[in-house]
Amino acid sequence: MRREPRFTKAAIVAWARDEGMDNLTSCALEEALSPVADRLRLPKGILASMTGINRRQLYPSDWAPSRASIRAAEKLFGKGLDRTLIDTVFSTSVGRDFLEPSMASAIQAALGLGPEVKSLDLGSACLGFVDGLELAALKIEADLSEYVLVVAGENSRPLLENTITRLMEPEVTVKDFFDNFASLTLGSGGAAMVVGPAARHPSAPRLISSVSRTDPSGNNLCRGDFTSMTTDSTGLLEAGVALAKDTFDKGSNLFGWTPGSFDLIVCHQVSEANTKRFGQALGLDPAAIIETYPDFGNMGPVAIPFTFDLAWEKGLIHKGQRLGLMGIGSGLCCSMMEVNIP
Repeated sequence: MRREPRFTKAAIVAWARDEGMDNLTSCALEEALSPVADRLRLPKGILASMTGINRRQLYPSDWAPSRASIRAAEKLFGKGLDRTLIDTVFSTSVGRDFLEPSMASAIQAALGLGPEVKSLDLGSACLGFVDGLELAALKIEADLSEYVLVVAGENSRPLLENTITRLMEPEVTVKDFFDNFASLTLGSGGAAMVVGPAARHPSAPRLISSVSRTDPSGNNLCRGDFTSMTTDSTGLLEAGVALAKDTFDKGSNLFGWTPGSFDLIVCHQVSEANTKRFGQALGLDPAAIIETYPDFGNMGPVAIPFTFDLAWEKGLIHKGQRLGLMGIGSGLCCSMMEVNIP
């Protein structure tokens, strides 16, 4: 029987994010889609009004996803952490440069990490980064690692451009449009974190515990490849929120979590509706949820570490706080992790 972990030795000792340099507003995206929107008689402003996303950041079309991971990791090392301490690299991106070799191997090479470093890819849709943090902490708890680098990078621009091209085809129906609607919420970015020994970093955010649940019956609600992504948005929302409620209840039973346990919630964000429904289902204070979707869209597994870094930059995170890192990934899978700020 799988047991949910408690952590006593692991902390997030360094972190950084990377932002796409091109700003694409929802208004500009709607303008590009205006021929099909007019033909299908869709209301003006539908993208922003249905998602709450005002803009998203994008990289150039020819940028590989690993480049965003590498840029974030280089920023992390630029803050002072010695890269020679790293003994493990987990790449948790949804997007990939290629099918093989692993993204982690390319990132390891680009960062100049030596042959003693173990590197591998972890895939869990939008939940991959949180799962990477959990596995990194477990390696530290078992004294199998000292410093684990977890990265994710997403360049949604090629998929977004492919979606626009596909939606402009004359035979596209209203159903086709909304089957592809979730693709229009995607943003780009990179993130990196290092999980290391808490004893050597007493002021670093401490990993406390995590819980997970899955609902594999929902694995067909979102399907994507290198060129397209189709989503049953309503079905995914309903199933995802139900799974999140079950997961939080599990945390309540095991660790005594209540809706008021967390000072701040750092969560994966798809849109305004998803974020609000998620908070309502768990009984969370809306003010506790740090929102990044309005300006950055849905960044997949990058969203949680990106939001974490942005919250620190804005001075939202303080000593003594309890943070909840929470996400839902298509598949369906859900993980929640408690982080304490010493």
